[in-house]
Order: sequence, then structure tokens, then C-alpha cells
Amino acid sequence: HPCANPSLRLKVVPTPLQAQSEPNAPCTATTRTGYVNPCTFGVVGRPSTATVALLGDSHASHWRAALEVVAHAKGWRAVSITRTGCAFSTAAKSVTEPGRSQCRRWNAEVPRWFAAHPSVRTVFVSAITGGAVPTARGQSSFDAELSGFRRAWAQLPASVQHIVVIRDPPKARAATADCVTRARAAHVPAGTACALPRATALRNDPEVVAARLTAHQRAQSVDLTKLICDRRSCFPVVGGVLVYKDIHHLTTVFATTLGPFLLRDINHVMSTWR
Repeated sequence: HPCANPSLRLKVVPTPLQAQSEPNAPCTATTRTGYVNPCTFGVVGRPSTATVALLGDSHASHWRAALEVVAHAKGWRAVSITRTGCAFSTAAKSVTEPGRSQCRRWNAEVPRWFAAHPSVRTVFVSAITGGAVPTARGQSSFDAELSGFRRAWAQLPASVQHIVVIRDPPKARAATADCVTRARAAHVPAGTACALPRATALRNDPEVVAARLTAHQRAQSVDLTKLICDRRSCFPVVGGVLVYKDIHHLTTVFATTLGPFLLRDINHVMSTWR
């Protein structure tokens, strides 16, 4: 049900400059185990209905603000288990050392953490699309990533009954922030003035495909792209809110506005569970 609010036509909150220093949604540190450094969010100070986890790289972290809205609506305690630059995958990105070895160790330790916390039955995952990973002869980078996600999920204990992939959002350009700043100064709507071609901004997400191929519906996915893009373009400002903190991370303000829509989609996914 599209709506139009004239008072938001020229607003951009936060500004691109403010967004650069904007932190992710709050998260309270808890006991660290090796490379796994969890923190908690969601329901505190009262009994929760369940404990869920958010798992992945920094592209999982930027969804925490949206999942915070979901957690409060559902009465969940949530645990954030993320590491910048490290997707939960056996196909490590081709990054320099020691980062690559640290990612491998983190990936090896994550399943052990879940085995020690069997009350966590639902895990939300997300990871940045694109970038190179090691490939076998004749294998594409996309296929290597797809296999890497499926192998990593298979290492999670049986206590993790549901894996929900949150599709990676489209990406902006290096010049997008400056374009938004100029549009604000010129008093023109920055969302349309700085729109990005959907065909280049939105990449196929191997984690979504991995969920589709996973047996017994253990893994499913949700996709909020339609709240950022139409059929042709993706918009860096939506409803007066700046979408991007940088080229590919969502602002906390925008992720928060997506919370009710993420809740709707998660409720739909959960309605299929037995």
C-alpha cells in the first residue's frame, strides 16, 4: 500500500556525513569463547519466549536494528555472533593474512558455540555479496560461495532447526553520498536524483540460493529489496531516511524502519514451520 508524505520529500536523516560515524544498533557484550564474541539484544529484564541468533559478517550486523524490532515484537532474546569480513561459510573470502586464518578459526568455533547453547533453535544469517573466494577448476566464484554456505550450515548442530537468510541489500556507488549531499543543497529529492540502476546495484545472493537448495526446509529466506528498489532503480533515500552508511552498509535508522516489514516476512516464514 504505497503512501506519500510531502513533508518527507526533501528530508535526509541521517545526513551522509552523520551516517559515517553512526554505530550499529546497541548490543550488550557477553562471555567470549575464543574467536566467538557474542553480544545480546532484544528482550531484557523480563522472560523471553525464545532465544535466537544473528550470524555472519558486518552485513549481518547492520540488520541488527531491524531484528531488534522483531525481537521486541516476538518477545525474543537475541544473540549477535558476527565478525567483520567473515561470512559464516567454509568458502573464505580471498583476504590477506592474518584475516583469512582468523575467519577460518571463527567459522570452526561457531558450530561449537551453538552446540553449547542448544536453546538457540533459530538463526538469522546474512553476508555481503560479491568478492572473490577460492574456486576449484571449472567452478565459478558464485558456486563456490553457494557450496561454502551449505557446508557451513551442515556443521551446525541439530538443535539449530531453522536458518533464515536475510537477503543482502543492493549496493550504492562511491559517488552516491556526494550526490545526496548535492541534492539536499539544491533542494531536490535525493532519492530519485541519485537513484541507482537496479541491474547493477542488486547482485544475486548465493546464500539465498543455498537456502532454496537446502533439504527439509531447514533454511529459508526473506527479501526486503522491494522496499529499496522498484523494477528499474534502487534509491539511496527512502521515506526521508538515508539508506546507506557507505557503499554497502545500511544506516541504523533505515534498518530500524525495515523492522515491521521484516517482522511480517518472518511471521510468514514461521507459519510454514511444523
